[in-house]
Amino acid sequence: MLNVLLVPVNDLLTHPIETRFTSIAKKMVEKFNVNIFLLRYRNIPTSLNVERKLAFKSVAFKDFKIGNLGCYYIANTVPIFSVLLNQLKKENIDVIVHANILPSSIAVKLGEIFHKPLIYDFQDYFPESAASYFRADFLKSLTYSLTFKLTEFNIKHSDAVVTVTNAHKEKIKELDPFKFVKVIPNGVDTDLFRPIPKSEALKKLNMEEFEEKTILIYYGSIDPWLDFSAVLRVMKRLVNKGLDIVLFIIGFCHSKYYLEELKEAAESIGIGKRLFIFDPVPQNRLIYYINASDITLVPYKLTLKNQAVPLKILESLACGKFVCVTRLSEIIWRFGDVVGTYSSEEELEHSLWKYTKGEVQVSGDKIKKIVKEYSWDNIASSYWDLINKTINEHRVM
Repeated sequence: MLNVLLVPVNDLLTHPIETRFTSIAKKMVEKFNVNIFLLRYRNIPTSLNVERKLAFKSVAFKDFKIGNLGCYYIANTVPIFSVLLNQLKKENIDVIVHANILPSSIAVKLGEIFHKPLIYDFQDYFPESAASYFRADFLKSLTYSLTFKLTEFNIKHSDAVVTVTNAHKEKIKELDPFKFVKVIPNGVDTDLFRPIPKSEALKKLNMEEFEEKTILIYYGSIDPWLDFSAVLRVMKRLVNKGLDIVLFIIGFCHSKYYLEELKEAAESIGIGKRLFIFDPVPQNRLIYYINASDITLVPYKLTLKNQAVPLKILESLACGKFVCVTRLSEIIWRFGDVVGTYSSEEELEHSLWKYTKGEVQVSGDKIKKIVKEYSWDNIASSYWDLINKTINEHRVM
């Protein structure tokens, strides 16, 4: 039995949105002989009151309840250090997988002390993500610098780094040219995400009044790395062309202010009544929202953080939905013409208009091939291979 100490990017059991770690770790427990010892952040400001049920061994500590995410980690530095120290003393941990900033630095230091192999899951470009939660330029700059320093330390002192994209791999290689970096992208639950007729999905949601409307959907984190201003302006023009179009947004806003700005922008443009914002929903309900919609939007800004393999693209493709996403090199390389891409408002408007008129056709065979390739079963197997490789190479050092 292999023992993995997992230091996640957030609390996997209570965060509003399921992350890649949730799916990968669940699959590894199902498929392989492994124990997952999961570090918990029970009073982290992003926590919900309802907990997911996961077959992991909880590593909990008495944490200070702080409203700001960065301050929460700083205030709980000593408790995190203590609980990880005790865990490493008590359990025969074979490998530490970490995917955070300050908690990762703590795990790295303790991993070195106890001579444990370390894998850094660089699932996001953390400096940009952390800085985006602040509005003031000074705080953005300070947060970016501090986060960058900690991230660089975590990369250089880990045995291996996992990242979700080639773009992030190149950035890591700039920081440490000799570091072993493996790209393991995000995946999709092919058993859960599947096509359901729009009328049936709307009926499940008690939203039959939307059946004749063109429904755009975005789901996930609702934060400043998104560009909804262009989407709202395009929607206004499409409405003026006679299209009865609405936008569903489902998710959680870490930065708080961005969601209010989005609502205000929709009102000022004159389409406030066409914007519907929902709290996060569990995946077994999310599938109905996706299938109730006509088009999934991924309106990313052109940043390194967004050179990614978003779960929403794969999940929407598995549901047979057209996906329209900002033109990013990583997405084009992975998905080609299976998704629609745009780099201007005019291109977005043209793409949405053509799809609603039935002028866009996507190969079903191509979609099936991609969905199969990115199944969580395959992703978890790749991760398991990396864990074993890292452990074996650490033993001979």
